[in-house]
Amino acid sequence: MNVLRRAIQASLLVGVVGTTAFAQSLGDAKKAIDAEKFQEAKTILKKLISSDAGKGENYFYLGNIYLRDDYVDSAKATYTKGVAAEASYPLNYVGLGAVDLEAKNAAGAKANFDKAISLAKRKDNSPYLYIGKAYTNADPADYTAAIASLEKAKEINEKDAEVFLALGDAYRGSKKNSEAFGAYRTAFDMDKTLLRAEIEQGILIKQSKAFQESADKFKSVLAVNANYAPAYRELAETYYLWAKAEPQQYDARIKEALGYYTKYLDLTDRSLESRMRYADFLVLAGEYKALEAEAQEMAKQDKANPRIYRYLGYSLYENGNFAGSVQALKDFMSKVDPKRVIAQDYLYLGQAQLKAGDSTGVVSLAKAVEIDSAYAEPISELAKAQFSERKYGLSADLYELAVKNAASKTYLFDYFYLGMANYFDYATKAPEVQKASREDLVKADSAFSLVSQKSPSTADAYLYRARTNRLLDDDANPKGLMVPHFEKYIEVIAAKPDGLADARNKKNLVEAYNNLGAYYIRTDQTKAKDLFNKAIALDPANEYALSVLKTLK
Repeated sequence: MNVLRRAIQASLLVGVVGTTAFAQSLGDAKKAIDAEKFQEAKTILKKLISSDAGKGENYFYLGNIYLRDDYVDSAKATYTKGVAAEASYPLNYVGLGAVDLEAKNAAGAKANFDKAISLAKRKDNSPYLYIGKAYTNADPADYTAAIASLEKAKEINEKDAEVFLALGDAYRGSKKNSEAFGAYRTAFDMDKTLLRAEIEQGILIKQSKAFQESADKFKSVLAVNANYAPAYRELAETYYLWAKAEPQQYDARIKEALGYYTKYLDLTDRSLESRMRYADFLVLAGEYKALEAEAQEMAKQDKANPRIYRYLGYSLYENGNFAGSVQALKDFMSKVDPKRVIAQDYLYLGQAQLKAGDSTGVVSLAKAVEIDSAYAEPISELAKAQFSERKYGLSADLYELAVKNAASKTYLFDYFYLGMANYFDYATKAPEVQKASREDLVKADSAFSLVSQKSPSTADAYLYRARTNRLLDDDANPKGLMVPHFEKYIEVIAAKPDGLADARNKKNLVEAYNNLGAYYIRTDQTKAKDLFNKAIALDPANEYALSVLKTLK
């Protein structure tokens, strides 16, 4: 749910092209699209097609709405009908090219774009304009190709405000904010009715965290047209970001934000499309009670739309209905094109499955990390919770996912607890099961090794590596696998100014001295005695050290 992308998409739908046979009615559809009244626009366009099925441009604008709302098959079918209705009209070929970009079919897209250009009249810049928009809106976008096409559109008509608006979108997408701002400003200077250009300038200002100035820009648009819905949506999102930036004002600004979004909904006739924008905002704002209610209302409008089940899945999880969340997200994934399933969907599904007692949630979480390694970070908390509940095997599986993001702030912590989870998973198993579980110890040793390399002063990494290797060693013929790690633990603790002031450190040092003493009894009894004496110096009543020393004497 990319709010920025959807905001740009709205501007991609509008343009001034074609003949004037139905100029007023088509103009009404365009105004509805610009105001984000998409249901109204679809109604107008369908009526236009019904009254004159041979007009290609009506199909084009209807197809654009379908494409914007991710109904790719409907968009393709509509553009195809447009081509059949008026084969000489170029823009439906651009629409088919945009569908090809969605399908990652670059060759098909180019063929359709070239066909559109070949059909255009010499002074018609619209194919280049919409090709540029298609590249801007593709996933992934190709801003270089977009700007190149838009520059050709500008060469044909350098006074076309729509071209500069589209250039602004392409520049903004490519992080060239100064050029984007200039393009939007030029677009508005050319056409003072093009309020979208003012909105886009306000968005750029918002991105620089100048929230007051951004809000002022949107309010200036409302001073011109108090019913211009996009301005209310942008005000809502500005106040949301402003609230996050200044926590002391959070409640008041979130309240204002929700009020602006309610106004946006009222002005956009609460169509399913505008409600989805609102739902996206509620996800951002963390308003999950409101999101659940909104999703339930959307389901009454259109149960077939898969995105509704995504919103239900997210909100039901956050509101504690884990079984309901699992079902909703599975419904979503069964209905939607697989390429539309994002990492966050799998994250929510995996979390809900684990909360519902289904350990296959690990598989869902693995898919989330596979799509985007950044999602490894929130899995750390899940792993920690399972460790606290002594579900060490499940905790280890989760920590395996958590450490896949080396940039995570908890990377070393996660690796240490990956070792701990594997160690305790082995140690808490019955002896007959342990024989088949030695791989747990190997994994633990590897994890502790990495922590000690990355953070040499972490004493517990050496301590647990020593304990792990003691279990890995052969009891009948020990090779001393634990020795270097216990010795390193002693060295690290000795280097700490207050190392012996900690009772836990003393207890662990006694363990280290006793284990080392036990190993050296066979090869160096003098050294063994010295180690046991060090244990007694820290714990004079230590029974094991006292009994061994007595035997040695």
